[in-house]
Amino acid sequence: MAGRSMQAARCPTDELSLTNCAVVNEKDFQSGQHVIVRTSPNHRYTFTLKTHPSVVPGSIAFSLPQSPYIHLTKPNSVLAQ
Repeated sequence: MAGRSMQAARCPTDELSLTNCAVVNEKDFQSGQHVIVRTSPNHRYTFTLKTHPSVVPGSIAFSLPQSPYIHLTKPNSVLAQ
């Protein structure tokens, strides 16, 4: 499966942070889809997606607790499949 390079971002709302989902713009993916996020060759994580209009297209937003769990450092580009 081909991947798409996306810029990591901060989750836009506290409500979405509590869902444990990654958040994208609806132009990139549909809400409810599942993606594999690769932060490095050895780190892959599966997330359910939610959409929010304030997320910039080409970005994928994570909550504060998710960032260290997936070994994310800002600024960072991730691969979403």
